[in-house]
Amino acid sequence: GSGLVDLRSEREREMAYLAAMAVPAGVPLFVRTKGNPPPLSFPVIASLSTVHVYAENLKAKLVNYCNRGVKVLWECYCESILLVLVISDDSVSDAHLSYLLDLLFNAMVLVIGLHQLEEISSATERLKKELKLCFHLLDYLLQNSDALCCVTQSVDTVCVEDAIMQQYLEAFTEAMQSDYGCLLIEGKLCLATERWWSLSTQEVYLLSLLISSLPPSSCRDVPVYLPCVSNKVAHRLLVFSLLEGAELCVLCGPDPTLLAAQELVHRYWSGTEGKLRQCLRVVPRCVPTDLHFDSHVLAFCVVNLESGRSLTTLKPIATHDSRGALSAGYQGDLSSAKKQTYLADFVKTVVDNLLPKVCRRSKDDESDGCEYKKREGPSLQGNLPHRITETYICAKNHKAYAINQNCYNLFALFSSSAPTFGLRTMATDLLHTLTADKTVSKTLGS
Repeated sequence: GSGLVDLRSEREREMAYLAAMAVPAGVPLFVRTKGNPPPLSFPVIASLSTVHVYAENLKAKLVNYCNRGVKVLWECYCESILLVLVISDDSVSDAHLSYLLDLLFNAMVLVIGLHQLEEISSATERLKKELKLCFHLLDYLLQNSDALCCVTQSVDTVCVEDAIMQQYLEAFTEAMQSDYGCLLIEGKLCLATERWWSLSTQEVYLLSLLISSLPPSSCRDVPVYLPCVSNKVAHRLLVFSLLEGAELCVLCGPDPTLLAAQELVHRYWSGTEGKLRQCLRVVPRCVPTDLHFDSHVLAFCVVNLESGRSLTTLKPIATHDSRGALSAGYQGDLSSAKKQTYLADFVKTVVDNLLPKVCRRSKDDESDGCEYKKREGPSLQGNLPHRITETYICAKNHKAYAINQNCYNLFALFSSSAPTFGLRTMATDLLHTLTADKTVSKTLGS
């Protein structure tokens, strides 16, 4: 309808709608947006639901629709909720958008639990009120849907090797009567206990995203439902701000009380300010200072497909100022935002179509697990007689190269002046430099 066609001309940057409807009644539950698109009228929302019901009555599955730069995806969860994603970029692969829909649904599970979403026929109005608790996370997820950790379906990490800090984390988590704890640096996972890493990639990513979306505070106590491990029984997510940009997180039961937990934070972490500041200085480069890269490298993202962890830097070249502090060196003519956009667009073009994507879900794949479905999107790889391991593009102001080697995917952004014939050598050397480093390898879960 005309209500969707106008989406593309509203602004050049990407915009999107997320609509949720009760099944089979088709009652609208909410509509959230990315950017500032015109509001969806009720007839348009009703049409989006009706066409899905019509397809089901014909025993057909409606997957997507494309028209004039607009793409629409439908997905039904728990046979009770229909999510419709309308996006202004029709070049994005179905695999990426399907993963985003899964994330959005599991974000709702994380906040209000699966039991609230399964049986809604007799409590639609109550569910509408409950779903309002999810809006801040859904909006944050939509706004960050082009983040590299989202498009690579991985967890963003910071490369810090500090055995003492890991011991602090383990001891504190044990004192909190829990096995699940982590330290976030600028929203990236810096340290975590083994049990925290055992959660599925989506759970770890959504927990990090939830923490980043919460209003700043010295401590927070939030009930959460883990979509794979415990989607009907809530846990407490305790978040403590140690320094600006450094967040300590623990998943636990009813004990200890928040006051007792704050006392434990003071006992175990009061003498770690110096080490925490060292961790903060690693960002935005996110890799060890003794690693050096070719001057043509503008940004890169390396992903371990087995562990679901990634390491991204938009400022790979670093220098030290007169005080000895790490600072960004010359990064070319592209801003960090431009690098992020170019690299994310490149990843969305090649992952699943040419190169493999993250296959890890959790250590307990035999169980019922997450409610999201594992889908196989259309892949050019399956139509070719050989396996694709490398690809590249040359644009006006940058070049990009992707390589799959063993369990790693590397996506690298190079300056436009980099010789095209040398891209493969530079990308291969970059991947070898990263994977050969013990600290990087350990951070990526290798």
